[in-house]
Amino acid sequence: MALYLGIDGGGTSTRALLCDQRGRVLGTGSGGVANHLHAGWDGATQSVDSAVSAARTAAGLSAAPCTAVFLGMAATASDETRRRWGAAALQLALAASPEAIGVDHDIRIALAGGLAGRRGIALIAGTGSACYGRNAAGATWQAGGWGSILDDGGGGYWLGLRAVGAAIRGDDGRGPPTTLRERVLARLGVANLREIVTRLHDGTLARHEMARLAEDVMACAAAGDCAAQELLQRGAGELAAMVRAVANKLFPSEAPEVVLAGSTATAPQFAPTIRAALALAVPAARVEPAALPPVSGAALLALELGGVAATPEIVAALRAGENCPDRRG
Repeated sequence: MALYLGIDGGGTSTRALLCDQRGRVLGTGSGGVANHLHAGWDGATQSVDSAVSAARTAAGLSAAPCTAVFLGMAATASDETRRRWGAAALQLALAASPEAIGVDHDIRIALAGGLAGRRGIALIAGTGSACYGRNAAGATWQAGGWGSILDDGGGGYWLGLRAVGAAIRGDDGRGPPTTLRERVLARLGVANLREIVTRLHDGTLARHEMARLAEDVMACAAAGDCAAQELLQRGAGELAAMVRAVANKLFPSEAPEVVLAGSTATAPQFAPTIRAALALAVPAARVEPAALPPVSGAALLALELGGVAATPEIVAALRAGENCPDRRG
């Protein structure tokens, strides 16, 4: 039986999905952080291996190489990074030859899954943020995705860091009092705001911890906190600007489809604000619900790599398999 493997390697977790040539999901699995910039190459490779092993176990299959595999990996922005992931996939025996292995950034699989293989734009915001598009001519463009130090506007880390800033300014009188202060202290388990500064500088405050503060920003905004509401408005503006840049480059005279992906962008407390910002920044854009998750998008690209074109039947089979809890690893 021909096997196709899709891998979604993110900054928080890794997912793997095995399917056959008809898109029937045979097994899924999960692993840890696959961003090599944060987990290191050994740690990221181990996360992929764990996810694939779990998927194979769920499918009741051996470790035989797949017909084709596609890896959508966080922080994959250079040919060297793609080469290293291709070599890692060969080392893990995910496929039998380099030609059967595809590698690209995780936004590409978000687009492939979100629009079920159609051309358009994917806006992804989880811990970080970025926007990627592909038009009918095959041209691509990316805006954002430069990492938390320089960019990642509207992502979880960006919101979390600014939540701490709003709490600090409210605490020392430069800004209005905000309920973010108590939420920040509770979330990070510190007695006062100065402890956060220490943890930031000594490296004991993990990136994912800061990103989880985005949940508190959303909760405070929903409860009417002005500082939190302003943060969400600013974050949505940053994300909309990415979509506008990609749309201007790839779809200057078209109405592109846009799909939101990532835990931050799709959060019910934030997605409406993003949609409103997009309506202002890119009025012609049509925001669509995601047809499939990114890991299924990776499976679609693996099928394409193996010469199997995406059809409505394959998309439906992948969707049905994703919704079967007993097939999750």
